[in-house]
Amino acid sequence: MKSLWSTTWQPVHAGIRPLAAPETSTPLHVIFLLLISWFFFFHGLADRDVWSSHEARAGQNAQRMLDDRSFGLPRLFDDRFDFQKPPLYYWLVAAVTTIRGGRVDAWTIRLPAALAATGCLFLLWHWLRRNGRRLAAIVSPLLLATMVHFTWLGRTGRIDMPLAFTIALAIFTLSSRRWWWLGGLSLAAGLLLKGPIGFVLPVAVVLGSALWSREIRSWRLLAGPTIGLLAGLPWFIWANVETKGEFVRVFFWYHNVQRALGDAEALSVHPWWYYLPRLMVDALPWSLLLPFVLIYWIHNRDARLDRGMRLGLTWMLVIVAVLSCARFKRSDYLIPAYPGLALLLGCAAEKLLPSLQFQWRRRAAAALVSAVLLLVGAWTWWLHDELPRVEPMREQRTFARRIREIAPTPNIILFFRAEAHALTFHLGRPVNTFLEWENLDIWAGRPGTHYIVMPPECAEEWSRHVVSGKLEIVAQNSDCIGGPHEKPLVLVRTIPGR
Repeated sequence: MKSLWSTTWQPVHAGIRPLAAPETSTPLHVIFLLLISWFFFFHGLADRDVWSSHEARAGQNAQRMLDDRSFGLPRLFDDRFDFQKPPLYYWLVAAVTTIRGGRVDAWTIRLPAALAATGCLFLLWHWLRRNGRRLAAIVSPLLLATMVHFTWLGRTGRIDMPLAFTIALAIFTLSSRRWWWLGGLSLAAGLLLKGPIGFVLPVAVVLGSALWSREIRSWRLLAGPTIGLLAGLPWFIWANVETKGEFVRVFFWYHNVQRALGDAEALSVHPWWYYLPRLMVDALPWSLLLPFVLIYWIHNRDARLDRGMRLGLTWMLVIVAVLSCARFKRSDYLIPAYPGLALLLGCAAEKLLPSLQFQWRRRAAAALVSAVLLLVGAWTWWLHDELPRVEPMREQRTFARRIREIAPTPNIILFFRAEAHALTFHLGRPVNTFLEWENLDIWAGRPGTHYIVMPPECAEEWSRHVVSGKLEIVAQNSDCIGGPHEKPLVLVRTIPGR
């Protein structure tokens, strides 16, 4: 770290020395970024099981694409189409699995997110370095990598981190004289990752920045989005035709319009100011610097004219403002604003440090290094102590293995009132799901033995609804792990007749 810092920032006792680094420092900076990316995003990436429904659905969709050799419409193991998101993330998981060989697993599900997080660091570094901001080029990626929620989502198989990468790439390239077309393709990728929001967010940031800089007349501001629409819309049109309008009804109307308006069932709404405290918590520890940087920016004319600080502030504020317009909010959605925050803080550090005395510069450097080392220690504890402790309470692999010992493939496993995507992912096909007690009664009365996964409370009250047969509990996920499970489930078998 000392050697790296000396190539980036070399102050002297007398006067202010330029903060530029020699070109020979570039390989060292690249190695440094790769090292922090490896530790924070890749180290122990697959040590924990697939926990969330988002990861499990990504795994199911990607595996179905590989099994069926059908990559158009995402489909879950129970044969239902999955219209929550467009297919790009599932294509990435399928591509990684094909290159690696074997079946989809936790590592292949999370690798696109880890690569995207690394890509965000290098985008910041490259843009700042190209603009002569050598110190900020190291500080900003370092701050971004160690913002707690950014680090976690870089290790989680969710769409939000690749979306953050495509948004960052679009913001950095849409106004470029040479690479504006790449910004357009980034917009198309954002569309295919998460739909309209993947297009709206970067365009809003770029337009906001152009208005601030009075460069709104640039033809590239229209050409890039046009390419994005031409490249991204064909899949949506095809998907809607293929599903006879069902895709528009489910994806656009329910998952976009109704969610934004807060009208979707079973989704909690939050006040407009939700993302403000959320950003301060999830971007710790560096969000603690934000109030001081904003005060510095307001009272310092040079800071207000600083291109990097202005872009970072616009980036962060526009994304927070746009997302705050929706009533349904989730902390993960804010991840695309984090690179803007890191850009603002890094440029502020480079702007502010020359005004400090030499001893205060050394103290600032020591404080940064100490904070990063503390974060490394905290993440080491989290990965090697805390996650293994909670793993048994969340993993479903053990229960899936027990179920398949009782009912080997090709026995179908039924799910009654249990949305357990992680368990379904490990079970594999064939599976089916249903919700009504009448259907449970039908299955209970059918000849032969059928196996059904359900919550314990349903297993306790089946006798009040089922008359055509009996149900017998044969396994519980809590018994498989020798303790309570975060999402308790039981496996029952049917016995026809009463």
